[in-house]
Amino acid sequence: MSVKKCFVLLFSALVAINILATVYFHWMKHERKGMVMVAHRYDSAVETPVTLFMRMTSLHVKRFYCDFFRTAVLFWPASYGKLVLVFDQESLQDHKLAKIIQRQFDQFFPDRKLEILYEPLPMNHETLLKRPWRARDTGYNRQIWSSFFNDLYTNDTVIAWVDSDSAFCTSVTRNSMYNGTRLRVAGTDCTFSKEAFVRHCVKSVEISIGLPAVADFMLHFPIYIYRDTYANCREYLMRRYKARNFEEVYRNISSYAVICPVTTILNYAWHFERDRYDWSLKICSAPLDEYNKRFKPSATIRPYDIQPVMAAPQSSVHTGSPSSAYRSAQLILASYCLSHKAAGHNLTFCTGKRNLPLSNNLILFKYKAAPLTCNGSCLDVLQRHHNLVGSEILENKRRLEWSDVEIVDKLVKEINATCPERRETRKGNSKDNLISIVNVLICLGVGDVAM
Repeated sequence: MSVKKCFVLLFSALVAINILATVYFHWMKHERKGMVMVAHRYDSAVETPVTLFMRMTSLHVKRFYCDFFRTAVLFWPASYGKLVLVFDQESLQDHKLAKIIQRQFDQFFPDRKLEILYEPLPMNHETLLKRPWRARDTGYNRQIWSSFFNDLYTNDTVIAWVDSDSAFCTSVTRNSMYNGTRLRVAGTDCTFSKEAFVRHCVKSVEISIGLPAVADFMLHFPIYIYRDTYANCREYLMRRYKARNFEEVYRNISSYAVICPVTTILNYAWHFERDRYDWSLKICSAPLDEYNKRFKPSATIRPYDIQPVMAAPQSSVHTGSPSSAYRSAQLILASYCLSHKAAGHNLTFCTGKRNLPLSNNLILFKYKAAPLTCNGSCLDVLQRHHNLVGSEILENKRRLEWSDVEIVDKLVKEINATCPERRETRKGNSKDNLISIVNVLICLGVGDVAM
């Protein structure tokens, strides 16, 4: 072989090595950059604003004021993020109410940011909104449809999703939202055999995503979901059904079963985004090994996904039935007073019948239909929770003032409604004490107050 040919081969080899090295280092740089970006996103998410989100109409005005608004100003820190209310675009009553609420926020809660937006009727709504519950009015079905599009109304990374019949029952903390950098999610299969509606939801999930449901996630609000999970779920469903738009998907699913947005979206997240979330599951129907047989290896429940005791108390309750309202009234008072006690505040407001023990709040650890088995461990978690809130009160990082509740009691009169007022009762026998508890409930108005 000539010297010239040797130089040509050597040069070619060096060029090839250089190209391979360039490609390799470019790939490594891209991979490292991707990992850093993900880590940075999750780390910063803990401190970035969270949108408190509600789909709202003027039909829910009394529930909004008496259940949600009065407790949100107490237990949702203004520094955590804005409240977004989405109304019906075509409703004159919604526009009128929205203006009142906006003015009240600006005047009485200037430290709180409120954004009001409007959703237009979907295309072909005359037939679309007759599904999936033909026996219910179109307003309810519209809310079900809307729930898949919550992400369109905020740019924040995380959405804290609530319904208008929710009452906050203890302070929301960063710890109740996150485990490290992952969003907390609580779910259970204990409702599968006990509640017919949940069984319909499970069927709907399996029809929708084509994979078995791991749990029922419609347990309590707020439900924390990454904003892009909504879009990712819609895109997956459209690909699965080869649909041109989400309307086609919605019609397809609703022709077979009811639609349960919360459970559908979070079961999607379990199968496709589960490392972004911290799962706290309670399994009742079978031992874990047997229960896992229904899943692909990539979706099996790991031992650390099973949590007999929630790492943080749930922050709110539904207020649709007298039984839940009975608990909420005590929970709200106990949470308020216990947090101030942890801050070293001896409030006159928290004496007498309002001097409720820590054990009053054990219900905040219940996985819906699952038995409540915790005691001492839950009390430890509760004490840490109130100690955290108390320290934030002392450091002026959190406002927890009953006067804010009383402001809302006055504001509701502007929409020609009233929330039930507090009535004091004397101490006495067990019957009198029961009446006293009921009157605490009346004070808060967290019962069945639908107009």
